[in-house]
Amino acid sequence: MLHRTQELIEPLRELKSIPEDNTHPIPESLLELSSRSMRSLRGASLNPRNVSLVEIGIDDGESEESLDLGHSQVSMGLKQTPIQPLRDTIPIAACDAASVKIGETETGMIFAIRAVAVWRQPDRFVFTRWGPLLFHITNSEEPERLRDEDSQVFGGLSVKTLRVLTRLRNHVERWTQGVLSETVKNGIILLDGSLTAGTPDNPASRVKNILNTARSNHTITLALSKSTQLTVGGRNILTFFEAERTPHLFDISSIVEAEYPPYPVRFLGRVCVVKFSSDGFLFRLDIDKETDEQSALSALGRVAGTDVIFHGYPETLRIAHIFSTFTANEILAVQRFVVSNHRVTLQSRPSLRRSLFGPFGTSRYVA
Repeated sequence: MLHRTQELIEPLRELKSIPEDNTHPIPESLLELSSRSMRSLRGASLNPRNVSLVEIGIDDGESEESLDLGHSQVSMGLKQTPIQPLRDTIPIAACDAASVKIGETETGMIFAIRAVAVWRQPDRFVFTRWGPLLFHITNSEEPERLRDEDSQVFGGLSVKTLRVLTRLRNHVERWTQGVLSETVKNGIILLDGSLTAGTPDNPASRVKNILNTARSNHTITLALSKSTQLTVGGRNILTFFEAERTPHLFDISSIVEAEYPPYPVRFLGRVCVVKFSSDGFLFRLDIDKETDEQSALSALGRVAGTDVIFHGYPETLRIAHIFSTFTANEILAVQRFVVSNHRVTLQSRPSLRRSLFGPFGTSRYVA
């Protein structure tokens, strides 16, 4: 781990990099999970990921589950609700997390994960960065469990069990969302992704706890997807509403609930299609199901009038994504950190795919 926390409090026009004290440290169970996974690196060799310094941001990301709702006539009989932008000083906060491959070892891969929370204030953004957290995910199936009581927060799982990068990233991101649900009072929380849960990687209980905590603080939770794999008859749901030009909301929850079984996947929010500005893009939007329609529309109006600036996307959520994403220089710095602090030897190996296929030898994780 490079930094346990980094908090930046800056005016909108003066973004700097000054670490500050933070009141929400990363849970010890997650720090121990990271540390334990990296201990096996002593004396190992690392094949570092090749990066180009012209790459601005690198995020290996996570893929959303593909859900097809059959052949419903999704655009027929649905009510279009206009969104009235409203300028207000209501607190708006957002968070995001990013993960990136650092390199390969003889027994697995090293990944870095970082999370960011952003709070919008009248004249400034306040944001906190947690991480990067480093994880050495090995190919071994040897069982190893954390014995911390806090490990139950993360499912009692060790890196040996967390085989999929998205599960690790999801643990970090859900914890960050929990921080927002505890700290934002009488405001709006913007999450990246959806409020769909119920898989082993994404337990419904954790999302429910986040929503319940936010509600207890009189805060409305909205989840916005930059892209979605939710389809109707094989067609992406966003394509049904491309002709609409004004800011609006389409609630398609009735179709989702009628055509998709309630278990194991749980839709904890009302699934909608939203357009925040006339020149903006369409997004999938999930609204906490316990939020009444009038309160939801009021919250959307405040987001549209206060926070939407660029292509109809909330600025607070956009900054959270930008600040969480790794740059090429940061990946090089993490590689250097691993070598210096874990007694690892750099040993670059030629890419077999590139050797065989030249410029066509690409894959999701290019080493």
